[in-house]
Amino acid sequence: MHGRDPAPPAVEEKLRTLTARRVRREPMAYILGEREFWGLPFKVSPAVLVPRPDSETVIEVALPLLADRTRAWRLLDLGLGSGCLLLTLLKELPNAHGVGLDVSREALAVAQSNAQALGVADRATLLHGDWREPGWTGPLGGPFDLVVSNPPYIEAGTIEGLMPEVARYEPRLALDGGPDGLDPYRLIATAAPQLMVPGGHLVVEIGEGQAIEITRIFEAAGLRVTAPVKDLGGIDRVLRATH
Repeated sequence: MHGRDPAPPAVEEKLRTLTARRVRREPMAYILGEREFWGLPFKVSPAVLVPRPDSETVIEVALPLLADRTRAWRLLDLGLGSGCLLLTLLKELPNAHGVGLDVSREALAVAQSNAQALGVADRATLLHGDWREPGWTGPLGGPFDLVVSNPPYIEAGTIEGLMPEVARYEPRLALDGGPDGLDPYRLIATAAPQLMVPGGHLVVEIGEGQAIEITRIFEAAGLRVTAPVKDLGGIDRVLRATH
């Protein structure tokens, strides 16, 4: 549209700077500072995982479980990150209240900013905590009707081999799931019965090929697990369990 117009020097310099960042394989979401999720704008920074369309499958599975949109549901998001899961659910459920837990204070700051921008900050309690530490569930104030999580699920030894946008730039805390990628699921499974009301639901994102083993982990904790749900790419992406 403006191919014949001269580019002002300031615009040219900005374009070169942004292009150089992308050439170094920095994710576009970090360059722009924002990523859309479920039709909502989420601020992002290198402190948080970039929200992905695959994770919208968590929302698709969770919402029908809370069919009465008018109820004051209690929600918990373990590994809050940008807040895309919890805050999206709060937007969809206008009387719900949610708690989000993250080990990164920088991530919590991003999520708090998103909560305010989306108009749900008064219904979101965002807490700093580490599920690897004893007693981590105490401050959460459960039990909850729904627990969601997109935990780290990449095998620690394979992270360096991921695409540069992920391996170089996204926070390792949000990627590293331990030697087999399943450490967070074991911690969540152990705590789930005390975090969920009877009949409450747990909805988690999983990595490719992990459904069978995570199902075993959840069932060993006394949870009833349904068949995995595929993402748009046809990969098993979400598991749902009931207390």
